[in-house]
Amino acid sequence: MDVDTDALQSLYKQLNDLLGTEAMLKFYHEFRGSQINPPMKLYDREGASNAIQSQYPQLSPKELANKYGYSQRWVKRVISQHSDQHN
Repeated sequence: MDVDTDALQSLYKQLNDLLGTEAMLKFYHEFRGSQINPPMKLYDREGASNAIQSQYPQLSPKELANKYGYSQRWVKRVISQHSDQHN
């Protein structure tokens, strides 16, 4: 499909600039007309919690917090709860 990028809606222009035309068209066909409100966090709590439990102590709480976008306090709580369950 030949896309006139100069005539795109601003959101699709941004996506085109960021991802390329092919990915922008996939996004368009999948989500056109939808209201999308992306979460602020890339990783959900359960998935991050499982990953943290499997990667600690190889990575420090600070490294895990940075990697998964959660606070060190929350990461330490996850680690503590996991160790309490296994003691």
